[in-house]
Amino acid sequence: MIAELGIVTTGAAFFIAVATTIVALYSALTKNEVLTRSARNMLIFILPLLTIGCLLLIYAQWTGDYSIAYVSSVSSNTQPESLKITALWGSQAGSLLFYSWMLSLFSVAAVVTNWKKQHELMSWVIVFTSGTLAFFLLLNVFYENPYERTWMNPNGDVSTIESSLLQPEGKVVAFPWKTSLFDRQTGEIQDFTIFTTGADEEPLITNTRYIVRSAVYDGNGLNPLLRHPGMVIHPPMLYLGFTGFVIPFAFGMAALAIGQMGATWIHAVRRWSLIAWMFLSIGLVLGGRWAYDVLGWGGYWGWDPVENSAFLPWLTGTAFLHSVMIQEKRGMLKGWNISMIISTYLLVLLGTVATRTGLLSSVHSFAQSPLAIPMGGFLALSLVGSAGLYLWRGNQGYFKGDHEIEGILSRESMFMLNNWVFFALTIVIFWGTWAEKITDFMRGLGLRESVINLGPEYFETPTAILFLIIYLLMGVAPLVAWRRATANRLGKALRIPTAAAVVTMVVMLVFGVGIGVVLGVGIISFAGYATLLEIYKGTHARHRTHGEPYPVALYRLTQRNRRRYGGYVIHLAIVIMGIGIIGSSLFQDVTQRTLAPGQTLEIGPYTMRYNEVFTAVGVDDRDMIIADITVLRDGKEIENLRPRQDFFANSSPMSIAGVHSTVEADFYALLTFWNGNEVTFRVYYNPLVNFVWWGSFLLVFGTLIAAWPDRDPVFATQQRPALRTAAAGAGD
Repeated sequence: MIAELGIVTTGAAFFIAVATTIVALYSALTKNEVLTRSARNMLIFILPLLTIGCLLLIYAQWTGDYSIAYVSSVSSNTQPESLKITALWGSQAGSLLFYSWMLSLFSVAAVVTNWKKQHELMSWVIVFTSGTLAFFLLLNVFYENPYERTWMNPNGDVSTIESSLLQPEGKVVAFPWKTSLFDRQTGEIQDFTIFTTGADEEPLITNTRYIVRSAVYDGNGLNPLLRHPGMVIHPPMLYLGFTGFVIPFAFGMAALAIGQMGATWIHAVRRWSLIAWMFLSIGLVLGGRWAYDVLGWGGYWGWDPVENSAFLPWLTGTAFLHSVMIQEKRGMLKGWNISMIISTYLLVLLGTVATRTGLLSSVHSFAQSPLAIPMGGFLALSLVGSAGLYLWRGNQGYFKGDHEIEGILSRESMFMLNNWVFFALTIVIFWGTWAEKITDFMRGLGLRESVINLGPEYFETPTAILFLIIYLLMGVAPLVAWRRATANRLGKALRIPTAAAVVTMVVMLVFGVGIGVVLGVGIISFAGYATLLEIYKGTHARHRTHGEPYPVALYRLTQRNRRRYGGYVIHLAIVIMGIGIIGSSLFQDVTQRTLAPGQTLEIGPYTMRYNEVFTAVGVDDRDMIIADITVLRDGKEIENLRPRQDFFANSSPMSIAGVHSTVEADFYALLTFWNGNEVTFRVYYNPLVNFVWWGSFLLVFGTLIAAWPDRDPVFATQQRPALRTAAAGAGD
């Protein structure tokens, strides 16, 4: 019954999404207000249908309805209850349903909250949001339906097993049994999954060679790599980022469609863009943390193709968030802003294609699936449609700015240069990620003789240079005035942060740090000092004018201009993360040794003593090989760690590190091999790696400040004149 209800709710949601798109398009073309309201109501109705669909699938996983093929593949009896819920996005079909639900949630929230303020855009916004939603629901209903059951012939012939949405003729529901068989000839015990035609019917083995040792109605369980807390949260954060960017795209395309290229649509999407960018940032960081904890290589970013595909829309989204400020302030870059949000949307689709079709080989991607053709077709249609509309409006002169850039030394030019650097980063990473596929396609057409295959080393130098330029601009841009600045005034503003950065570099040189690292840290610290100086200037001016304590002055400044000071906090977060990336990448130390109990190895300031190795069984049927080690510093024992390897049936083993973390560094130990009591360890010393994680927390905090709703404008206008004057403060 669960499967049938799920089929009905998701199917109904798909057909309503298609109808919503058609009705909204007709209402946009005819300016029919009644139809626009109808389209809005239909869009809203999709959300509860998809909510029911998700809850039904979660319930099936919770109760163990393994006759549903998806539930059988991602859930099991021994799986923790929390993972039975999060298994909703543990594989292709369920994660697509969850993705569609998030897209529906964002679409409804955006339309409802902007219904009155941007009413003239609403019909077109609904066209683009419901059209995107209809496509993903099409995939769910016709290609990857999470409610398919497993079927087989009534005689129990396992060769007839198939998964299907509707009952094939002559077949009945098949139920999976996890079975242990005793082999009479070899004496070995073998584990199988056998299907029967009844949930309460234990499997029978007619071959007299085997004896059924045990049998239980059970599923395969979630992929062990996805059982880490970071990976439980990582996909929803990425999905929120991806689906969130559909909203600014829809508003931008709506503005293009009606020819309204002013700042109205920019005001409507600023917070939606910040929210999407924040979730995408969290998703990327959590993916790095998962790699650090589970993949067992001592790092967190390896230029994996799917990681890169999620990073690309982050880059263009960041550029968009900077350039829209110029359009709001000066009425410039109208065409550029539209192109940036279109690029972000297309890169979101490309990243989804890369992950869900298995087109790019990655530990993060799903297996090869039939989604490549429909997703590739939708991406191509979106590219042609959005580019066509963009060029049409551009030829009509709709992108002409209200002002021109008046000088190289201006905030407008700094922001524009910032955007070009982000765009260059996007091109570099895009080529490094897709070069093999592109050149392979060209070879198939006879346009090339060989395929280009670029490894992680390709990314290191160009991305490092471009990111350092971004840090330099991050420090300079806030100090440059709008419209035009003089070199003399800019020089005075740069003196203090430049001097502080130089002092930092000199200290590093004195301690023998290499010139390349010194230069990198100097540029990053310059951005941090410049940001702190701007925060201090505003706070000090308010303190001097109003006599407020510095914390109160800073708090009220932030209240008055959340966007600016939230941005400053984000900049500081990026500075902290940059220092962490340099420290953990360039100063990492690694060693590998085989030790007997009682023996030690040294790395950095630490000594590691190996004590013993033993086995254990986890609550979710994992077998574990665990090494007990003691970490010492200056001869003192500081922590006992237990690196281990986890073994699951029908899955590769996972290496779980033992980690001792401090502000200074991580001591990171992996158990790689054992032979009796002798164990081979691979040990890393990762300086400043925690700056990466701490910086990410600060980044989220800053984004929340920048996106937080302003105080009620009605209340603000009712303040007494004296209070309004006092609230203005300095530094705005």
